[in-house]
Amino acid sequence: MSFDRLAPHYRWLERVTAGGVLQRARIAHLASLDTAENILLVGEGPGRFLTALRARRPDVPITVLDASARMLDMARDTAVGPTTFQQLDLTEESLPPGSWDAVVSHCFLDCFASAKLERVSANLAQATTPKADWLITDFAMPAAGWQRARARFAHALMYRTFRIAANLEARRWTDPSYLLSAQGFELHRRTPFNHGLIRADHWRRA
Repeated sequence: MSFDRLAPHYRWLERVTAGGVLQRARIAHLASLDTAENILLVGEGPGRFLTALRARRPDVPITVLDASARMLDMARDTAVGPTTFQQLDLTEESLPPGSWDAVVSHCFLDCFASAKLERVSANLAQATTPKADWLITDFAMPAAGWQRARARFAHALMYRTFRIAANLEARRWTDPSYLLSAQGFELHRRTPFNHGLIRADHWRRA
């Protein structure tokens, strides 16, 4: 899986396909990071959330991880303050344990099939402190009704497109909630967007 080919087009693709909805979802629980002392951003992409976070927390140390070198370059162009950038594949390399008290993984976990999703989520969880916060914005699947039918169509189109453009292994969305619960996180707040097609979660380790 590589988003290098998509990197130059990512911003306008997001504007065309989602308008401002994804960014509103990304920052829905931004205030929950106000007390974090060391923040990890995973799969940040071109840096839209990083910019919003920096406006609110100009001096907090932030680490940005991405497997795509071109995405990292784009995020680096937006960076101010104490920010570290690292190219890393979380399915292959382990993070240092207990290093961050907040993790942000927007539009990231929905890229993985279940086996690798389990590995990635465990890798991220062990890298957090005992009372860490975790913000997640992803595409999701509503429970029933026309919203679910609409989401099924959108998911099929999205996953097919990204399989071609980015060699995405996932064929469908896997809800990561059970994996976060298994790692000691509890859902603190969930905010749906676009009739449940997108959801913004704030998880907190009890």
